[in-house]
This record gives sequence, C-alpha cells and structure tokens, in this order.
Amino acid sequence: MRQIDTQPGDLPRVTRVIDMKLPLNWLLTVAFSLALLIGGMYFKLGQLGEDMTDLKIAVKAGNGQAATVQGELAILKFRIENLESDKKAAR
Repeated sequence: MRQIDTQPGDLPRVTRVIDMKLPLNWLLTVAFSLALLIGGMYFKLGQLGEDMTDLKIAVKAGNGQAATVQGELAILKFRIENLESDKKAAR
C-alpha cells in the first residue's frame, strides 16, 4: 500500500487519493448514473405496484363474472335436459 506524504499530525488528503487513483469526473459520473438508476427503479416500482393493484381488482371482477356465467349455464343445461325428457315422454 502506498503511503501518502504527510507531515506528523496532518490528516491524509483524501482529494489526492481520489485524483491519483480515480479521476474525479469518473467518480462523479458513476455516482450520478447510480443515483439516476436508483431513482428510476424507485418510480418504476411504484408504478408496478399500482398496476398490480388494478390487476387484482380486474381479476376479482372477472372471477365474479365467471362464477355468474357458470351458474347460468348450469341452470340452462338443467332446463334443456328437462325439456328433452318432456319431449321424449310426449312421444
């Protein structure tokens, strides 16, 4: 590990390390890109949550309609079977 030139009692200069190892513009670019990425993901996740809530409501409504249609089909099937049995009995 490389020693930073300091006098006894001085704190190491962090800016020298950043300038020598990582250029400041690279560091700022990466930090800004990560901030934008995290911000975008946060808002997309919020929108996804709203979409999922809407989807749950639509699925519940569809399930209710499917149950109603199945009940009506069962009644119609029962009536058709009764009519067919009445028709056979009339012959």
